[in-house]
Amino acid sequence: MIYIIGLLVGILNGLFASGAGQVLVFYLIFILKKETHMARALSVAILSISSIFAIFGYSKVVDLQINNIVTLIIIAIISGFIGTNLMKKIPANILNLMSGILIVSLTIYKMVTGGI
Repeated sequence: MIYIIGLLVGILNGLFASGAGQVLVFYLIFILKKETHMARALSVAILSISSIFAIFGYSKVVDLQINNIVTLIIIAIISGFIGTNLMKKIPANILNLMSGILIVSLTIYKMVTGGI
C-alpha cells in the first residue's frame, strides 16, 4: 500500500507541484499511525526527491531561468531550516490542526475565486 501512496504522491507533486505532501502526511499519520513529526519529515524528504525529478519534466515545457532557480533554492534551504526548527517546538495535535485549517482555507479560497 505504501508504494501505491508513494506513486500517487509523486504524480500529484508532478502535476500540481503542491498538495502531495498533505496526502502523504495524512496517510502516514492516520492510516499507518506514524508520529506526526516523523511523518512530516519523511514527507519533505520524499517530496524533495520527487520535486527534483519534476523539474526535468517541467523544463521541457517551460523556460526555466537558472538565476531564479538558484535564488529560490537558497531561500527554500534557509526557510526549510527555520520551519523545521519551529516544527520541533509545536505539539503534534497543533501541527495537525494547523494543517487542517490551511487545507480548508485554501479549498474555500479556490472555490470562491473559481480556481476549482
